[in-house]
Amino acid sequence: MERPTRERLNDYLTDEIMSGRFAVGGRLPAERELAKQFGLSRPTVREVLRGLQERGLVEIVPAQGTYVRDATTDDGAHSLESYYRRRRATARELMDARLMLETHAVRLAALRATPPEIKLLERCLTECENANTVIDRARHDLTFHGLLARASHNSVIETMFASVATFTFELMLRSQADPSVADQGVPYHRVILDAVRSGEPDAAEAAMRAHLGLAETLYGADYERSVDSVARREIRGIGGGQVSLDALLDEITERFAGS
Repeated sequence: MERPTRERLNDYLTDEIMSGRFAVGGRLPAERELAKQFGLSRPTVREVLRGLQERGLVEIVPAQGTYVRDATTDDGAHSLESYYRRRRATARELMDARLMLETHAVRLAALRATPPEIKLLERCLTECENANTVIDRARHDLTFHGLLARASHNSVIETMFASVATFTFELMLRSQADPSVADQGVPYHRVILDAVRSGEPDAAEAAMRAHLGLAETLYGADYERSVDSVARREIRGIGGGQVSLDALLDEITERFAGS
């Protein structure tokens, strides 16, 4: 007879959640039931459930129970974002990745975007054009690109974009603060949106490629510097030492986690 172990319980619960047999929002069996079924103590069952919570699979609600948690784009993004930052990713590295990711994302958006998504993109651009500060323009700029990733209707692409969202925002501070970059780059947003609205994937991809390619031409020496160092210099210039880049990045992370 197979010896009951916490590993068996962990494997069972993971399989039931990942397969969908335990539905999102559904309540897992009570600790007492699991302990009896697997021949384990309740403290051991509790440890297994806490491990599932740390992996983002469940949410433990005190005095109520354990519930299956829905997956979000933020689940995979946090660890990757931390890795990029520790590797001191440069502007060139980020833009290489964005060119690969966003040119395909916008092609899919041109084929799949719904009328409500088009309307939301239009509203975002209007807010970006009416924004009065570099930080607000960068916020709306990031939102626009994030909405395009979502309009691809590909959860992997959306998660990949979320993993570089804070880095993208940091470089957008650089772009929006530099008139030579902003004046040439911002008009491409309308070209991209028009192509997506018209369902023209080739035109959408070409516009996105030209838009993102401006950084290599216009960033100068910053193109080979770490994204983080460039952003911290820009935020000092924008806020005169009164604006915290870390606080802004926390805000961006929360926005993408809650989207």
